[in-house]
Amino acid sequence: MKKLILLFVFINSCVGFSFGQMYLADVEFDKVGCEQVEHFVKSQIKNNTETFSDVKASLQPTASTEGFRFHEREYVIKDSLAKVWSFYVHTNPSIAWNASRFSFAMLFSKSNNEMIYPNGHVDGIDPGQVIYLNLNVLKVKKLATAFEITTVDDKKKVIEFSYVEDNITHGKQQLTFTKMRKGYTKITHRTYFKSESVLRDHFLYPYFHTRLTNTYHRNMKHLLKASEN
Repeated sequence: MKKLILLFVFINSCVGFSFGQMYLADVEFDKVGCEQVEHFVKSQIKNNTETFSDVKASLQPTASTEGFRFHEREYVIKDSLAKVWSFYVHTNPSIAWNASRFSFAMLFSKSNNEMIYPNGHVDGIDPGQVIYLNLNVLKVKKLATAFEITTVDDKKKVIEFSYVEDNITHGKQQLTFTKMRKGYTKITHRTYFKSESVLRDHFLYPYFHTRLTNTYHRNMKHLLKASEN
């Protein structure tokens, strides 16, 4: 009888967990305000991605990067490692990912089962957050992309996020923070990427990705400086 009761409790907890997960179909697109992201999410649904727990990173932190192309840029911020690291980790993503070449669309936290729309607040980044952006790659061309935060390593000072499986490009981006001699901070931004298009991977992605990463880190520098005033 005791085993039967335990089984009943287990089944009910599983059912409750399933019903507690947010469905992609429940996204309030009027709050997102981005047609490209709406199309992206609807394409995910067509690919049988029903709930946000079904959204998977295309490249896990420990997975091999063999077969992926590589891109690297370095950025220097004239401030201490502790301050720069803390700022990158704890800045609201809806502000961090909102600049001239991209705009924040929404964020879903798997750990909190919570959706954040533009102008919403979240205390920085955590593993399990899925972030959707609208990219302004050209003046007349906009694209949607989504990635999942997979690593925030306070000891090694490493942040990683991976494109989701439904994204055109697969792979991950890795930000490594190191202290420089003058007390400044160097951020090494490494990207491992691949898609089904040779033209895209060899020519288009590196060019536009460089412009996007430059914009992101420039935005973070400006935000950090503004926070000190």
